[in-house]
Amino acid sequence: MMDKINPQYYKRGRFETIDVILDVTQYLDGDEAYLIGNVIKYVSRYDEKNGIEDLEKAKWYLNRLIKLLKEKGKFNNDSDLPTRAEVSE
Repeated sequence: MMDKINPQYYKRGRFETIDVILDVTQYLDGDEAYLIGNVIKYVSRYDEKNGIEDLEKAKWYLNRLIKLLKEKGKFNNDSDLPTRAEVSE
């Protein structure tokens, strides 16, 4: 019987999707965390649930995140982004 609350497609790989979302979003504010969480959710399940529809939903949430960050004045241009070297330090 399929678990409708926490289906198998959220348990693939080494980590459950919810654990990845909680880890990635722990230092973000509510709006950013919510939007990133949905992007991760839809991307992680697209191939076992709704295919392109889930990728379109992920894109919608990603576009909302970009809009939100621009409105907040975060990352207005590429010079605001950390370099690859800074990220890996």
